[in-house]
Amino acid sequence: MKPARWFLTIVAGIGLVAIAAPNAHSQMPTGDVDSYSAPEPAVYQPVTEAMPVKAVLKRFDHGLAMHDVGLLQAAGVNRSDAKRWREFFRENPQATVTDECPISGLSISDESASWTCTETATIVSEGRPRSFVHVIRFMFAKTNGEWSVAYRR
Repeated sequence: MKPARWFLTIVAGIGLVAIAAPNAHSQMPTGDVDSYSAPEPAVYQPVTEAMPVKAVLKRFDHGLAMHDVGLLQAAGVNRSDAKRWREFFRENPQATVTDECPISGLSISDESASWTCTETATIVSEGRPRSFVHVIRFMFAKTNGEWSVAYRR
């Protein structure tokens, strides 16, 4: 009987999985397989960091939905950007702005994070809604253990 050929494959950042090669026998390899401890994949981003960044984004988006500049500032928006949002909301009282941010667009590195999202802004012009869609990028900063929006462009 020929020994089975086994390959280790990283499956979506979850871990390593042993997969037999095509035409390999379906037997387990001999030896102490359970003693092998696989290292974490390099692309691993701890959930403990992703969740707080996601919470800041949620607070920011809630501020947009409510047209509440105070909530935007609480999420980290600086004074000059807050002023622009205030003017935008005053000039467009029926406007909606939403961000679609897939988790795959999130990148975390130590004390900073970036998130590539798609923004949809809808304003009423000449009595009709007009929507504008474009890609934006959030930058987040971690200060004293707390995440906040550093900027959004």
